[in-house]
Amino acid sequence: MKLNNKFLLKVLIFGLILLIASKILPLFNTQSAIINTSLIPQILFFVILIFFLVRGYITNRRETKSIPITNILLWLMIFVMLIIGYAFRFELESFKKRILAVIIPSYSWTNEQGELVIARNQDGHFYLDATTTDNHKIKFLIDTGATDIAITKNDAIKLGFNLSNLKYTKQYNTANGTSFAAPVRIKQLTIGKKTFYNLEAHISSGGLDISLLGMSLIGEFKNFKITNDLLIMHY
Repeated sequence: MKLNNKFLLKVLIFGLILLIASKILPLFNTQSAIINTSLIPQILFFVILIFFLVRGYITNRRETKSIPITNILLWLMIFVMLIIGYAFRFELESFKKRILAVIIPSYSWTNEQGELVIARNQDGHFYLDATTTDNHKIKFLIDTGATDIAITKNDAIKLGFNLSNLKYTKQYNTANGTSFAAPVRIKQLTIGKKTFYNLEAHISSGGLDISLLGMSLIGEFKNFKITNDLLIMHY
């Protein structure tokens, strides 16, 4: 069944134009004459939407004198789906991150609240990657029971330490007995969106399979918590 619904489509397009106008007006701060660039992506979204609606309207107008009601309903459905997708864009982004956290062990990301989120690994631990000044990647196991940062010899080399110059004078009591380590200071280490400086650490003389991230660095975050198999640390 075909009805003349061009008027309905025109009203839909006109409404979107008014919506764009309402978004454009706040772009300019009359007091400081500074453009609010944060609204530009929203305006582009609605402009693209209107483009496709107008294009569909023109195409249908060329092909037939009246627009089938099914076409109108289809465009309305597309419009509603796009609006819903845009309105819940942050929730959908978080949903995508949670899926990746299940697929990729120790997946981490920074959410819109400015928090570093790390998914629990299958072995029950939390891991993260840090970047050195030379862009080397170091994988750390997060250990809230450790006082400072424990580094393997291989990772010490990535950090630029000369192993032959180290003095293993610091004594540690572990489950496997007494061990010794060389106290050092890490000049710079980047985790997520934050760079840390002058970090207290020690290089293990042996028996350490992976570097440990202790409270000397974790304490640099504002706070941290574990919820739903996620370690959340606020920058």
